[in-house]
Amino acid sequence: MDSATPALLEVHDLTVEFNTGTRCIRAVDGVGFSVPRGRSVAMVGESGCGKSVTALSIMGLLPRPAANVVRGSIRHDGRDLLSSTEAELRQLRGRRISMVFQEPMTSLNPVFRVGDQVAEAIRAHERVSRREAAERAVTMLTQVGISDAGTRARLHPHQLSGGMRQRVMIAMALCCGPELLIADEPTTALDVTVQAQILELLREMQTRLGMGVLLITHDLGVVAEAAEDVLVMYAGVVVERGAVSAVLRAPRHPYTRGLLDSVPARHVEGTARLRTIPGNVPDLSQLPTGCRFRDRCDRAQPHCEQEPPALEEHAPGHLVRCHFPVVERGVPS
Repeated sequence: MDSATPALLEVHDLTVEFNTGTRCIRAVDGVGFSVPRGRSVAMVGESGCGKSVTALSIMGLLPRPAANVVRGSIRHDGRDLLSSTEAELRQLRGRRISMVFQEPMTSLNPVFRVGDQVAEAIRAHERVSRREAAERAVTMLTQVGISDAGTRARLHPHQLSGGMRQRVMIAMALCCGPELLIADEPTTALDVTVQAQILELLREMQTRLGMGVLLITHDLGVVAEAAEDVLVMYAGVVVERGAVSAVLRAPRHPYTRGLLDSVPARHVEGTARLRTIPGNVPDLSQLPTGCRFRDRCDRAQPHCEQEPPALEEHAPGHLVRCHFPVVERGVPS
């Protein structure tokens, strides 16, 4: 990641544990990265790898007291978020840092019209009249691709499709022009055409506001289209980090290579069998010794069982957590 660009968000050695009452699960272990102003950073990996927990930690929305940040720091524009009070975090959320959540039906209030909810997000941070907030809400709904936004603003969430509800969430997140947007699967339930429109909207807002974006996704196509840097996570740790162009073209970690090889669009029918990653993600309460990916890795050797690999730079700006990184071939874009 470009160290010459001032970092808007800096996460260092973030470690988060969940106490279930009978055992302690480390969901995020030593994660570190930065999001510069005006730059998009993608976080990719299978479900349960720690992506959303990292995002909730940044927002100060971890479920307490079950979850606890046991180590590390999170700084926004130089300010330590982990030591901020709840009142201070409320002032930041929505105004300077916004988040698009993965499940809009659990985030939207079912008894209020969607236009009123977007308008309320505006009035929570800006001194504007109800009429002006309502007009801005309709404008934002239009910008995120909702046709006849004036009519649909008067509908309740259950009266909209899943894709429209997701677009309402994006409108709420962008309505106050945040400096940092955390987008957790922002294009879920949207068809390819609308997905492209939403990604284009995020790029336009990013250019206009100088907004940093942390994009959480499982879709490598979205990563290639919408991000400049990428972190690949597995079982709570970052296994590969670098520029999207470098990581997707020539992945160094076997897990990243496996993710790319399992993308259907990369295979031409009749020419190659679609590859899969064998096995399952390990139970975070019963992690294997050494490398967490070793039981699923075709490059594993005895040393992988004995010593956990460190995240090391194998090329300028390209970090890999692997004793035996892939070096023999690149993956075409």
